[in-house]
Amino acid sequence: MDEQDLTEQIQALLDEGETLLWWDKLSDKSLVGGFGKILMFFTLSVNAAILILIFAPSLLPESGSMGWLMIPLLIVDGICLLFILLYFAFGLMTGGVNAITDQRVLVADMHRNRIVRSMRLDSLSAIRIRREGRGRGSITFFRDESEDMPASAAHPLRMSLAGLRHLSRVADLLRERTDALDSPARR
Repeated sequence: MDEQDLTEQIQALLDEGETLLWWDKLSDKSLVGGFGKILMFFTLSVNAAILILIFAPSLLPESGSMGWLMIPLLIVDGICLLFILLYFAFGLMTGGVNAITDQRVLVADMHRNRIVRSMRLDSLSAIRIRREGRGRGSITFFRDESEDMPASAAHPLRMSLAGLRHLSRVADLLRERTDALDSPARR
């Protein structure tokens, strides 16, 4: 799916009259804190050790006593493979996007064609920006609970967009739309 098709798909999820201003796919940092690549390397190393243990007894007759290492390595390998599966299942396969419209900030699941979480821009009490290297960063949005919009999974009191690319552009866009960016963030 190209970017134009994805833009149209996101726009179709929005309310009538709502305009999409910015979107970006969920970052791998927002999914597992950038841990996925390290976990994959570790798992490949454990798999290499298992292969050596399988073939070492036939190559070296006196290495038969190392067979007891096979069970713990297989357990560690299974756990790592489970986490890698979860990494891909919930990370790369979700089709998740962060988006900002003229009315709200949202996270959408494009495979299920639904908005997972959203916050109205006019309900924000504060926005906190944390800058990282290479123009990336995270933005946390805060809102106060009101009677007409109580806290829920779809409309939380706090929402974070992590690992955003081009953070300064996104911050400028938010600054144009809301005064909450310059408000002190609550703890």
